[in-house]
Amino acid sequence: MFRGGRGGLGNARFKSSTNQNPFQQTAGRAGKGGNIHLTLKIIADAGLVGLPNAGKSSLLNALTRAKSKVGVYPFTTLEPNLGDFHGRILADIPGLIEGASSGRGLGIKFLKHVERTGILLHLVSATQEDPLAAYREVRKEIESFGHGLAEKREILVLSKIDLVSPEERETKVQALARDIGREVLAVTVEDPTVLKTFSDRLTRMLAEV
Repeated sequence: MFRGGRGGLGNARFKSSTNQNPFQQTAGRAGKGGNIHLTLKIIADAGLVGLPNAGKSSLLNALTRAKSKVGVYPFTTLEPNLGDFHGRILADIPGLIEGASSGRGLGIKFLKHVERTGILLHLVSATQEDPLAAYREVRKEIESFGHGLAEKREILVLSKIDLVSPEERETKVQALARDIGREVLAVTVEDPTVLKTFSDRLTRMLAEV
C-alpha cells in the first residue's frame, strides 16, 4: 500500500584498512505513510436474516454452540455472531429494518456482511400478524442494497411456531408458500423433534450449495 523506507549506510560500511574507525554515514530514505480504513466482512456459508426479534439468535444457538445474546426486545444483536454447523459457518446478522439499505439502524453495515454469505436463511416470526409483509420488508432492503444480494439463494423459514396454534402455523406456512411461490420451512427451538427435522433438512440444503 505504501512504499517502505530504505536504511542509510552506517559507519562500518566505510571501514577500510586505512580507516578503522570511520565517521562517515549516509542518511536513509523515509517510508511513505497514511491512514487506511479497513472494513471486515464476515464469510459464512449461510446468513440468518430477518426483522428484529425474528428468532435468529435463538436458532443459531440451538443449531450450533454459539452463545449469541438473546432478548425479548429488538436489536439484542448488534454485531454478527458465528456458529459452526457440522463444518458449515452460520452467521446471525443483526435485524434489518425499513430504510436499512439507506443506512438506517446501521443497515448498510449489516447488509455488507450479507454480501459474504453463501445463502440466506430468511426468518419470519410466526407471531407476525402479516408474515408476508414482514418478509417483503426485508426483501425490499436486500434488493435496494444491490451488490448481488437479491440473487443469492434464499430459504424462507417461519420461526417461533411454538407461539401460535397448529392451525395458525399451517395457515401462515401455506399462505407464504403460495404468495412467494416456493417451500417454506417451519421451526421452533423449543421442540427437539421439530428442530432435528429442520437441522437435517438444512444440512442437505447446504450440501447442495
